[in-house]
Amino acid sequence: MSVYTQLSQQDFGFICETYQLGEVVSFKGVADGIENTTYFFISEKEGLQSEWVFTLFEYTQEQALPYYLELYDHLYQQGVPVPDPLLNTEGSRLITLYNKPGAVFPKLPGRTPKQLTADLCHQCGVELAKFHRAGESYKQHHQCPKGLAFWQHSVEHFDELSSEDKALIQDGIKRYQDAAQGLPKTSVHGDLFHDNVLVDNNKITAIIDLFNASYDYAVYDLAITLNDWTLDEQHHILRDRYQAMLDGYESVRPLSDKEKTALPIMQQTSAMRWWLSRIDTARTFQTQQGDDTSSKDPNQMKAQLLALHKQLG
Repeated sequence: MSVYTQLSQQDFGFICETYQLGEVVSFKGVADGIENTTYFFISEKEGLQSEWVFTLFEYTQEQALPYYLELYDHLYQQGVPVPDPLLNTEGSRLITLYNKPGAVFPKLPGRTPKQLTADLCHQCGVELAKFHRAGESYKQHHQCPKGLAFWQHSVEHFDELSSEDKALIQDGIKRYQDAAQGLPKTSVHGDLFHDNVLVDNNKITAIIDLFNASYDYAVYDLAITLNDWTLDEQHHILRDRYQAMLDGYESVRPLSDKEKTALPIMQQTSAMRWWLSRIDTARTFQTQQGDDTSSKDPNQMKAQLLALHKQLG
C-alpha cells in the first residue's frame, strides 16, 4: 500500500456512487507498502458510517486482478479472515480511475502487530494452514511473476549483482529445484509478512494484501512467513517463535517428511526471492515516486540469505 495517484473528494464520490456506499465523509492516503495506491475512507448511508479501503492498482498486472479478487472471495467464503472485495453496480469488483483499475474492501478491525510473540506466531501458523487448506479448492491457478524464471532472468540481467552474488543465487536456484520435486502445491499468500496481518487484543483479525498470491508450494509459503515472523534483527532464528508457528501450522495441516526436509532450503529460497524482487522494485520505481511512498532495502534480504545459509546449511 502507498500513494502514487492523488485522489480527490470527487473521485471518492464516484467510488461511493459506483459501489452504492452513500456519501463520502473523509479519506486519507496510506503510506505503507510499495506497489499500489491505497486510501482509507469513510462513507455514510442512511445515517450509518462505514470504513473502507480503496486500492488503485499501479503496477499489479491487470489481467491477474480477477484471480486475486476472486481468491479473496473464495477464502472469505471458506472462513479465512480476509476482507471480501465489494461488487459494484455493474456486478464487477473493479472500478476504473485515471485509466487504472481499483477495488474497494471493508476495513477490518485491528492494527499491524508492533511486537511479535510466540502466541501470535502460533496463531499465524494456524491461519496460514487454513489459507492453504482453503486454497486447495480454488480452481484458478496463477504463476508467481517473481518465481523461478524471474530469478534466472535476474542473474543474467541485474548489474547490481556481483559475480559472487550470482554464484550464490545460481547455487540457491539449483538447491531449490532439487528440493521442490514432488512437493504439494496450493493457493498461497506469497507475502505473509507481519505487516500483512491485523491484530486486535492480541488476536489475529485479518490477513490482507493478497497481491503476491499464486499457485505454489505450501512449504515455500510457510518458509516466507517463518523468515519474517521468527528471525531477530540479525536474522537469527528465535526458536520459541519458530516452533510455535510450526506447531500452529501443523495443528491444521501436518507437513510431510519431504516438506520438513525441504523447509530449510525454502527459507533460503525465500530470502533470495525477496532480495531479487527488492532490487527489481528499486529499479522499477526509481523513475516514478509518489507522495507517501516507501521502499525496502534489498541488502537486508541478502544478509538474511547469508545468515540462514550459515544456520541451516
